[in-house]
Amino acid sequence: MTASANVHAHSALLSASTARRRTESSQTADSSTGLGGNTLAHIVEENCPDLLAAAGVVIEHLDAQAGTWQFSTDEGETWRAIRTDLINRAGYLGLALDREARLRVLPFGGHRVNGARVAFHTVHRSHGQGNGSYRAYAPDERDSGSHTVTLVLSLGAVNGKPPDVHVPRPRNKRALAQRPSLAAGGAGPSHPGAMAMA
Repeated sequence: MTASANVHAHSALLSASTARRRTESSQTADSSTGLGGNTLAHIVEENCPDLLAAAGVVIEHLDAQAGTWQFSTDEGETWRAIRTDLINRAGYLGLALDREARLRVLPFGGHRVNGARVAFHTVHRSHGQGNGSYRAYAPDERDSGSHTVTLVLSLGAVNGKPPDVHVPRPRNKRALAQRPSLAAGGAGPSHPGAMAMA
């Protein structure tokens, strides 16, 4: 093999290795975020069953220490980062999301998070084209049932339940090695104390 061929082969191996690491990293990130976030409707119904049915919410505060918050308005196909620096500062600026929008939080590496604080109020009309936009809200001029709700949610309550993963039962290597000899009509283990395991 020529020097040029060696360089090309080495480059191909590096590219394959880099791609594999990126894929593994992506899979790890996906597995830590459950099923791609829960809808706002699900979060409200699960945690505030007495709250009036709402067409959407305005998120007033998100726990920035929990990780990077994201939302999706297309059933989890694409995700956009939430500007917690905008909605968490003094003033009344919130993130307007319809009930079917999804919310998730990606924990910071090395941090163990038990709960994340979320504050919002519901709205009774769809945001329409304003879905996913930041807008000012008047805290003292809301319909009854749209007061501010503050929840402390687990990551699972925000991100959804991770999918079940089937892990096959490990088999005894020694038993697998002995099985062919038994199938061939062998007398089984030839030394004292040995045991054939199924």
